[in-house]
Amino acid sequence: MSISTLILAAALQTGSVASSAIPPVPDDLRAVPAAEFRRKPEYSYKESLEAKKLTDGCTPTEKLFDGENYFVQVLLLVDGKRSLRQVTPISIQCPALEEYVARYFARIGKNNMQSTPDKKPAWRRSVLKFYW
Repeated sequence: MSISTLILAAALQTGSVASSAIPPVPDDLRAVPAAEFRRKPEYSYKESLEAKKLTDGCTPTEKLFDGENYFVQVLLLVDGKRSLRQVTPISIQCPALEEYVARYFARIGKNNMQSTPDKKPAWRRSVLKFYW
C-alpha cells in the first residue's frame, strides 16, 4: 500500500510554497529522510495526557501487557531554509490524535528545521510515539 493512499486528505498548512516548487508526495515513507530539528523538540507529560483523551474509540498501534502504544508518523514539507511548510499525518484511523500530532509538529517545527543541502523544499519524516 502506498503512502499516498494513507495520507489524510486535509494536511495542515503552515505557510505557502509555490506549487511548482513542491516535490511530489513520496510513495515510500522509508525512502524519506528523517527530519532534523535545530533545537531538540520537547514533549511534556501534560501534553501526553491531553493526547490520551483523544484516543477514545481508537485501536492502538500495538498492545503490550496492560499498555496501549500509538505511533503517529508524519510527513513534513520543509522549505529548505529552516521553515516548515506542511505537516501531513499518516492515518492510523484515529483522526483526533493524528490532528493533535500534526499541530504539535507544526508548532515545534516553526523556524526549527535544519536546512536542506540544496536549500530547496523537500519532504522529511518523523514520528511521535505514545506509551500509555
